[in-house]
Amino acid sequence: MNKLLILNILILLLFSCVNKEKSETEFYVENQISFFDLRNSDWTKNAWIRKPENLKMVHESFKKFGYDKLEKLIYKSENEFIIHGIYIKRNFENLMDSLQLTYNNPEIQSKYYTEFWERRKSENNDSIVYEIIREFNSHKSDQNQLTYKNRFVNDTLVDLLKIEFDNDKPNSEKAKSDFYTLKKYGLHQSAYNLLYERAEYAELDLDREKLKKELTKTTEFTYPWLIDTEK
Repeated sequence: MNKLLILNILILLLFSCVNKEKSETEFYVENQISFFDLRNSDWTKNAWIRKPENLKMVHESFKKFGYDKLEKLIYKSENEFIIHGIYIKRNFENLMDSLQLTYNNPEIQSKYYTEFWERRKSENNDSIVYEIIREFNSHKSDQNQLTYKNRFVNDTLVDLLKIEFDNDKPNSEKAKSDFYTLKKYGLHQSAYNLLYERAEYAELDLDREKLKKELTKTTEFTYPWLIDTEK
């Protein structure tokens, strides 16, 4: 068999595998919830999160859920921290204290804090950012004491936080409840990921094929809220 024939066979096999994989891929509808960009965007360029009303909603929703349960969102060491892929080379607690102290106090601001608050003022969100920082700092020792204002809470966001961050020891009953919560909000791709692409649910006794049939398929992939953690 000559080299050209072998090459052609390999190419045909490769394309047949690719086509097979594509044909077996299943996509499901995923509702674009109002705070979708919290999960699927670059926060440094995100216009949605800079709006005061959205910052307020996220803050009050986080308080209702419990800031203490969200600690895994931030990786902290002594002189640096990372949140949602954003790296800041400063001590987290010291930074929060300094931001509170320097708000509307230009006489004690260094270049870093001057520029920080100038950016917030140009975005018209400085007062809500200060409110969040001040409230957060006042309850550092016990985040459970933070009281939320229910009129600003987004219950959908709270429910989704419960699925992802209040889920250390899930059981089959909890998994089915989470599945139907995702389905209720139109997050069918997320519900599919719960069944097949999330390690915390992998060993649970679920009738996955039966539940999958309740989901609505689509021809195009939409980034889900509950991401695939198995790949």
